[in-house]
Amino acid sequence: MRGLWADIVYGVQLQRRTPAVTASLIAILAVTIAANTIAFSLVERLFLKAPPVRDPGHLTRIYTTFANGPDYFTLSDADLADIRALDAIFAGVVAEAPTAVSFSVAGDAERLWGETVSRDYFAVLGVTPAVGRTFAAGRDADSSDDSVVISYRLWRRAFHLSTRVLDERVLLNGRPCRVAGVAPETFHGMMVGVEPEMWRPAAALRRDDRGARAYFAIGRLQPGVTIEHARGAVGALARRLQESYPATNRGVRFEVIAEADGRVHPSARGGALDLSTALAGVSALLLLLACANIAGILLVRAAARGREIGIRLALGATRRRIVRQLLTESAVLALFAGGAGLVLTWTAVRMLSAVRLPMRVPLSIDVPVDARVLAFSLAVTIVATLLVGAAPAFAASRTDVQALVKREEAGARRGSRARAALVAAQVALALVLLIGGALFLRSLRSAARVDLGFDPSGIVMTSVDVGLQGYPDTDARRFWTRLRDRAEQIPGTEAVSFTSAVPFELNITTVPIRPEGSRSGDNDGWPQIDAVTVDAGYFHTMAVPVLAGRDFDQRDTIDAQPVAVVNDALARRFWPDGGAVGRRLTRRNGDNVVIVGVVRTTKHITLGEAPRPLVYFPLAQRGSSAITLIARGAGSPSSRLRAIGDVVHSLDAAVPLYNVTTMEDHVAVALLPATAAAAVLSAIAAAALVLTSLGLYGSVWETVARRTHEIGIRRALGADDAHVARVVAGQAIRLVVFGAAVGTAIAAAATRFVGSLLYGVASNDAISFAAAPAVLLFVSACAAARPASRAIRMNPADALRYE
Repeated sequence: MRGLWADIVYGVQLQRRTPAVTASLIAILAVTIAANTIAFSLVERLFLKAPPVRDPGHLTRIYTTFANGPDYFTLSDADLADIRALDAIFAGVVAEAPTAVSFSVAGDAERLWGETVSRDYFAVLGVTPAVGRTFAAGRDADSSDDSVVISYRLWRRAFHLSTRVLDERVLLNGRPCRVAGVAPETFHGMMVGVEPEMWRPAAALRRDDRGARAYFAIGRLQPGVTIEHARGAVGALARRLQESYPATNRGVRFEVIAEADGRVHPSARGGALDLSTALAGVSALLLLLACANIAGILLVRAAARGREIGIRLALGATRRRIVRQLLTESAVLALFAGGAGLVLTWTAVRMLSAVRLPMRVPLSIDVPVDARVLAFSLAVTIVATLLVGAAPAFAASRTDVQALVKREEAGARRGSRARAALVAAQVALALVLLIGGALFLRSLRSAARVDLGFDPSGIVMTSVDVGLQGYPDTDARRFWTRLRDRAEQIPGTEAVSFTSAVPFELNITTVPIRPEGSRSGDNDGWPQIDAVTVDAGYFHTMAVPVLAGRDFDQRDTIDAQPVAVVNDALARRFWPDGGAVGRRLTRRNGDNVVIVGVVRTTKHITLGEAPRPLVYFPLAQRGSSAITLIARGAGSPSSRLRAIGDVVHSLDAAVPLYNVTTMEDHVAVALLPATAAAAVLSAIAAAALVLTSLGLYGSVWETVARRTHEIGIRRALGADDAHVARVVAGQAIRLVVFGAAVGTAIAAAATRFVGSLLYGVASNDAISFAAAPAVLLFVSACAAARPASRAIRMNPADALRYE
């Protein structure tokens, strides 16, 4: 034990002798640990980790898919009731829908996200509350229930884990409710990324409105029933409903998939899988690069310490003792890196958990680090470090003692080839990461220069949901009118309007609509078109050009002819010959709306989307309880936002505000995926470049030291500076060129898998593939310059006397 402690102390002292190299190795190992941990945790969270419910393998997810509209959509109450009646297939079918609520305890109101669920939601899932009960059993399904179940996180935050929470009366949307129970700490709902803070029972079923599709559905299969049986049964049901209810169910079918396949919504599963695969690939490259750097540096260190090892062997030290010493030094390095990796992982996870995507439903990038995943990442990195450190250790212990004492390395040529191979591998891996970083940097630049179709500068936004306070439509319209009038009086304000959905909010609302008189879609269902409700002056406030017709104005009242404004993408789709203004659109209920204007197409959901057809309806005619106020003006955004908040609370102090920000910051969040990918890959590529430079520097320096006598002879025979530089740097340049060729081939194959994550840049972008090798060659030349300069300045007489 005393000898092991001495080895550890000596290993620490050795690392301190080369702080720059040691810090670089610890940094790359720490990044490797953090990247692997987050990558594996993300994959586990999205695709592998089953929810904490009873028999999750028997759960399915059920969606509506339209023949001429979106896939994997929500279901109506009436369709759910018919699916639930298939009791030979399903032991239970429950509904869930994300819902915004105004939650108040002791007079402090805040806007939270919860879920409206079936009363048997927790029973079918098999979730037992941590405290209290779930929704009252045995009550009539159509009766009201004033109880709610809150999350463990809300219990801790608002009630400090007090069991008296069951006696608490809270206000939910201004109405008193009782807390029935608290969900288990491990249960965060069934939607990945959405963590509801409360659940409330659904109201009475609206069996007469099959077109009101508002719920996601989860079904539990009966014992012995397979997914294929369930698909056949609901497929037959969908066909019967198409015949019985053609007005609402024509072209509608039901999709049944395993719960594990729908843990991430099927429409987003491909992107999530691409992101996870890319992150896992970068993590693997980092691990390989770290191993190559460690092995190369340890080989150089072993060669430099040859005389020391020879003396210790000559004095009686066993080869096992030498190997243990060298392996202990590798273990010390791995332990330092493990500690740094834990800190970096914790910091990165906290930063990711703080990110909120731009949606009314607050999706989070919460990647809880599983202890097993962290332990696995640490073990893989530490074991890899020990393994790559073992080769130099065993090589050094097998070397001839006399040769070591005379500083004549017996396996010099074999060791040189090993170091050369490691340097070439480092160059290849670094180039792959450099090309990836260049692609994502160019993608970020392309995304930042995307034409949004509107001007976000000078706009502030504040969202308000008066429906949570029980406002009827007439009172809501009166509230919006008063709010707009007062907001226009705020100093510096130039224009004010309202919208039900801000661009990039991912708050997708669709309506079944088609041109008047058109029979297209009768057999395949109605086209589902994105729809937004906006107030008069919206297009002026957002600086969206009106291409034909007019904006909404005071003529568009609730008693006037229903009107709409469409974007030019919709106008081209329905009327490719032009002349959309004055035409009529027909809704499924038979109502017609007159098109009064055509506006420029804007980016609506994502930066990289193709032009999406969009129809705008006037707020005065449709109404909405949840609205975002947008105000364009000059002056301090923070002071303008505070003034808007004061105006809202002067009208109703109980109305909570949310999404209080500037439009530019909101758009910046839409850039977050591109920004994060570019920042992470660029940082990793920079670290790889630095480590590759260190490896190349060490290799060239070792070449100079090993060939000192030869250089002296060449000098004595009249070799000039250029010749000596070619001798010294030629090998390094050959290694770089060979490694770059291999790295380019690997990158060409690997970058095809990240094409879906890029904005406006091809995965084989020529500029990225040309710039990355140029940067690598330049940095490599700089790394080789100092050792080459030393060789050039070498005195021939001194070199000839070198051992």
